[in-house]
Amino acid sequence: MTPHALSGAARAVLEDFGRTHPSFTAELFLSACPRLTLEYEAGAGTFAASHGVSLSAAARVWDGARHGHAAGAVGAAEDLRPLLESAVRRAGTGARIPIPPAPVPAGPLPPWEPEFPVEHARQRAERIAREVVPPGVVVQALVLTRRAVASSLLRSDGAEGTLVESGEEVFLRCETSRGAVVDAVALPPGDDDTRLASLRERLAEAVSALEGPAEAADPALPLVLRPAVAAPLVAGLSWLLRGDVASVTPALARAVGRKPFPSVLSVEDDPLHPRGTRRREMDDEGRPARVVRLIDEGRLTGFLHSGETAARLGAEPNGRALREGTSPPAPAAINLFIVPRGDALPARYTELVSRVETFTTMPRPGTVSLVAGGWEVRDGQRVRRIAPLELDLPLLETFRALRGVGEDLTFFPTADGCGTPTLVLPPRAG
Repeated sequence: MTPHALSGAARAVLEDFGRTHPSFTAELFLSACPRLTLEYEAGAGTFAASHGVSLSAAARVWDGARHGHAAGAVGAAEDLRPLLESAVRRAGTGARIPIPPAPVPAGPLPPWEPEFPVEHARQRAERIAREVVPPGVVVQALVLTRRAVASSLLRSDGAEGTLVESGEEVFLRCETSRGAVVDAVALPPGDDDTRLASLRERLAEAVSALEGPAEAADPALPLVLRPAVAAPLVAGLSWLLRGDVASVTPALARAVGRKPFPSVLSVEDDPLHPRGTRRREMDDEGRPARVVRLIDEGRLTGFLHSGETAARLGAEPNGRALREGTSPPAPAAINLFIVPRGDALPARYTELVSRVETFTTMPRPGTVSLVAGGWEVRDGQRVRRIAPLELDLPLLETFRALRGVGEDLTFFPTADGCGTPTLVLPPRAG
């Protein structure tokens, strides 16, 4: 069943539901997601591809203070009414979930083209392996993913909105003598040479830092984290700035309007940033996804909000209610990044340019763990390679100690799409 047909059927289902449940306001969120994943074996020149289309629907209902949610996969219009009835049965009076305003009108869904050509994806993967991976480096995995999402949001009051997203990502894991390096890039339609060149440079830097003789780092030197190393920290900050996290962290919520961070730190989320990994004009509750500045020169100005978390904290929603699978909308970043500044680097520092892959970067909530390699730098010159450092960085304390921010902003699909320039931190001994 195509998204167009499902959307048309959903309107009739909502009208019938309204006749039998006149006290309820109802909503249906319909999503169709075609996806192609191609795993390329660079050494053998072989590949494996999987592709298909998933259709899902989520229902929400409101009756005064009561609200309910139900979701699941759908294959026909007949599957929609049971979801609404299930949402009615689950309606309760827990955390307040206000009825969102009418969604931003975005016109009808475009023509439906669910298939991605496998042969074209294979050729792309071959080209990337040939042009991006440094000579002599063993590629453990190269995965190319193409996906699109066509969604419709329909309300029983007649309001309706549509959203279409599409994108391509390339994920690479390369082997070095000191561990695996993982990197990825989101490729926009058309000319992607600039982003591939950036990936090529990062991989070459990583291999150079992790191969060859190395010495222990001087703990008295400040740390300079290049974007590939700083990215997990910014992804952690993105988590910390979500409204659902703030609602269960009273001290953080009370810090709005204060200056808990140094003036060098400003953080924005721009849904249409030209270098971001995503492009969105509205969230999954139908609200406009506008640019949000969350930290302004050290001052905490707010959080990423869905309608529910905004109501909990007495704030205004800001278009960050996103759905993951069949879960209810929850606050999440779209293209969150640290605003570049171009601060001067110290005369001597430890430069970390490559992150070694670990099982997780946040083994404990609020703390980011990294293993990273690089160089000791004096007066702008790399003087010796250092063995990889193991760092456990508490998010709040780390960003409170931030000394400088570079201007080399880069976005990373491997860090929840977040972006960061180079970050300067104090010495580990300090």
